[in-house]
Amino acid sequence: MKKNAKDIQKYIAEDFKPFLALKHLHRAINETNTRYKWIDATIAAELAIKEFLIRYDPSIETLLLEVPSPPLHKLYGPILENYTNERSPKLRELQKGVETRNKLVHRPQDIQITTEEANKYIHDVETAIYHLLHLLYLNDHIIDTFYVPEKF
Repeated sequence: MKKNAKDIQKYIAEDFKPFLALKHLHRAINETNTRYKWIDATIAAELAIKEFLIRYDPSIETLLLEVPSPPLHKLYGPILENYTNERSPKLRELQKGVETRNKLVHRPQDIQITTEEANKYIHDVETAIYHLLHLLYLNDHIIDTFYVPEKF
């Protein structure tokens, strides 16, 4: 408990800024409509990788914000690997999630998503985001309590 208090005090002293993506993740978690759960979760994943890359290498901020982004599977795959030597543990799930999100946004017919499917996808996005935070803030006790690598 004292370790957490010290870590939180350090966050305050260093003006730690959480990812904006976490707001979208929490909105997805709290949403009741599965369509919007999925869309908000995908927005969270898209924002998180950009926030990660900008914090990891601030010199690429203009490029990331002013030029159309590569597909999410490339950002969480080879681009992340280029910077950290690791791909996202949820790369396949994120790629499938974007495909579903695109169907939801760009097709007029109603796509049926169960609550279980939406919640599983939200969990996958959450894992991907905390993996990014784990890579960005190595040995951060609080972040490491949220990021638990899954055994395959």
